[in-house]
Amino acid sequence: MNLEDANKWLSVIANLGVIIGIVFLAYELQQNTLATDLEIASNFQSSFSEIEMLIAGDSEFSEILMKGRNELEMTDHERFRLAVFYGNVLRHWQTVHYQHFTDGLDEDIWNGQRQYFAMVLSQDVGLVNYWRETQNHYSPRFNAVMKVMVSEGY
Repeated sequence: MNLEDANKWLSVIANLGVIIGIVFLAYELQQNTLATDLEIASNFQSSFSEIEMLIAGDSEFSEILMKGRNELEMTDHERFRLAVFYGNVLRHWQTVHYQHFTDGLDEDIWNGQRQYFAMVLSQDVGLVNYWRETQNHYSPRFNAVMKVMVSEGY
């Protein structure tokens, strides 16, 4: 075998190595994307579970929440606690909306959660009023989605 033939074979082998490397990187990227998507979905579910467990596990707070939902009389302390809670919930929903908007949250998860948001908004007058009073704290995109959900279900 002469030097020219050896160079051709080495070039072919090197090109095959590059192609195999690219295929391997594509596979690894896909696996990383899947892992990231699963982590986002898991974090999403965990954060909503924390909110739900707060409500379920604290009867005093549950009573405050019910007062807010029905616009009943509250003490200053109760209004403060509810405002902190409502702000937390809205910021979380805004984050979820942003994750969906940037394709970081699965469409099916977003659609289900959006329906849940609309249902909660239709049942919680206090949350809707809090959002109306503080909507300048949230992004214009999120506020546009909120306006649609409030008009659909409230």
